[in-house]
Amino acid sequence: MHSKNQGPGSPSFLAGGIGIVVLVFWLLSGIFIVQPAEQAAILRFGKYVETVGPGPHWIPSIIEKKVIMNVDRVSDYSYSGQMLTKDENLVEVSIVVQYRIADLSSYLFNVADPEESLRQATSSALRQVVGTTTLDQLITAGREVWGSQVQESLVKILERYKTGIQIISVAPQPARAPKYVQSSFDDAIKAQEDERRFIEQARAYEAKVVPIADGNAKRIAQEAQAFAKEVVLNAEGETAEFLQLLPQYTQAPQIMAERMYIETVQKIMSDNPKVFIDAKNSPAMYLPFMKGMKPAKSERKNQMRWKENPVAVSTNTVGEQEGTPAQKVLRRMRRDVE
Repeated sequence: MHSKNQGPGSPSFLAGGIGIVVLVFWLLSGIFIVQPAEQAAILRFGKYVETVGPGPHWIPSIIEKKVIMNVDRVSDYSYSGQMLTKDENLVEVSIVVQYRIADLSSYLFNVADPEESLRQATSSALRQVVGTTTLDQLITAGREVWGSQVQESLVKILERYKTGIQIISVAPQPARAPKYVQSSFDDAIKAQEDERRFIEQARAYEAKVVPIADGNAKRIAQEAQAFAKEVVLNAEGETAEFLQLLPQYTQAPQIMAERMYIETVQKIMSDNPKVFIDAKNSPAMYLPFMKGMKPAKSERKNQMRWKENPVAVSTNTVGEQEGTPAQKVLRRMRRDVE
């Protein structure tokens, strides 16, 4: 009788078999695999125990449970709102935030709603930066600057609350004015674009003109220096020439004066056109040796005066010629000769 109760059909045997099957199912139900881009948070009776990485894992079912999330996936969301700038202009600003989960345990258990916390932190950081930025900086080249400032402020806020979220990037979108002032806002933007264009054109013109002006200035300076050297050298040459003649002039002043007078007259006559006047027969008759030479204005004036008073004209002409520096030198040498 006792041996029959221990056989395959006995209740104890069935209970044992059912227990083994349940145990096997329980053991198998605790096996799970974490993918390469995922992490799993292990909870024991609802309390966080640890975080496991990619690979096969086992936990005792009912006692522990798991929460698996992709921690490498980059998510994004956009935020926009109307805000006041530093110069008290109302502007509508939008940004796109990209983020991922950096600490799974903090993301799941430190804040009630990580996504809502991220939105509130983004709003706070954006309003703080816009409130300290002018309208011109928001809509022009300063957009990247204030975008990086928003990202830095957002990272600090999230680290303070330990949300477990890592900010990948913050992309500021073009700022827009409210609809009822959009036309004026567009005019202001156009004016600023024109200003930048005019500045670029002015810089291009400066780059083109300044080198030419510098070259001309250097050329003029070099020509002036060359002329100065030429004048100085000529003066030194003339001084040396006179110094060479000085001993001879000291020994025979009359002869040297006559010689200098003849050489000076020869030089003057060779460098100037020669005109012969027949004062007796035809006072207005010119015989130029150079073809096409016309009487000078002063000579034409002397012709008219000569008809009235030939003697006075001859005297005045000599007086005018003696008034030149060359004639003064000649007159002084003539006095020395006499």
